[in-house]
Amino acid sequence: MQSDPGAPLVTVMIPTFGQAPVLARAVGSALRQDLESLEVIVADDASPDDTAEVVARFDDPRLRYHRNPTNLGRVGNYRHTLERLARGKYVLNLDGDDWLVDPTYLRRAAQLLEEEPDVVMVFANAWRYRQEDGAFFRLSGQNEGLPRVVSGTDIFLRYPTGEVWIPHLTALYRRDVALEVGFYREDIIGSDTESLLRLVLGRKVGFIDTHAAAWRIHGANATNSIDVEARVANLACVDGPFEAARASGAVATPLLERWRAAMYSRLGLEFVRGAVRGGDLGAAWRFMAQLARKSPRSALRVAGAAVAFALRRGERRRFLPVYTELGEEALA
Repeated sequence: MQSDPGAPLVTVMIPTFGQAPVLARAVGSALRQDLESLEVIVADDASPDDTAEVVARFDDPRLRYHRNPTNLGRVGNYRHTLERLARGKYVLNLDGDDWLVDPTYLRRAAQLLEEEPDVVMVFANAWRYRQEDGAFFRLSGQNEGLPRVVSGTDIFLRYPTGEVWIPHLTALYRRDVALEVGFYREDIIGSDTESLLRLVLGRKVGFIDTHAAAWRIHGANATNSIDVEARVANLACVDGPFEAARASGAVATPLLERWRAAMYSRLGLEFVRGAVRGGDLGAAWRFMAQLARKSPRSALRVAGAAVAFALRRGERRRFLPVYTELGEEALA
């Protein structure tokens, strides 16, 4: 299956910083995959804790440990690991606080990529795991009815509604194409989204209907940041794919303009909801002022939805959480 017999078919990158208490679950879940041709790289971004000792407890030749001499930052560590350390034909990024729950997933995803040379990436669903109470849930309706192979441009266009979601921790992508398009080039919260949306444009994407992984939700998630400047900078995860789509001609300009406005609205509302819920109305309004400079239409849409949310009426969420009991095996 692999042209270079000395390299693994799949690399699982586990970038980590200060996550020693939960790292073993991520590493163990990757090593339990039933794919034979596999390497697992723990990329320690100069952690101040006992990350090295946690990794040393695993006795497995497929596992490699690398410690950066200086801290590169979250996205810098992603990029360095992909460009300098990973050797696999296909790569999956699993953050050190997340884990895989389907031990057959990488084998099935790699097989799909091998059978379909035009498919650039395979993804699956992921559970959301709320650390504060140990609850697993999914959003009803997301990724429902997707075929085994789908147009990446169709995925791109449907992204603003939330009806499709590419969980970064399930995205197994072709390393050579990811390097070609410049994965993890933007040091922003949504660097993964920016990269994945550019990757799928004009290409085919595979989907496996399983919940392959668990995404840990906690206060330290980059996606939960209430830093206004970081959130404004994160709008680049819309701008980059927008420019790529415009340059390629993959999407008609009027439709693409509507896509950008809808994506701004989605990201804006996610931030404003969180700020209102946390009582930081000042952050919400500062963000809105910045968004209005980029897209007045999006700012008006977000403002209306935010007021409805604050008053607890209207603006009902389309994708409701569905809670599930997974059992102890999901926490192994």
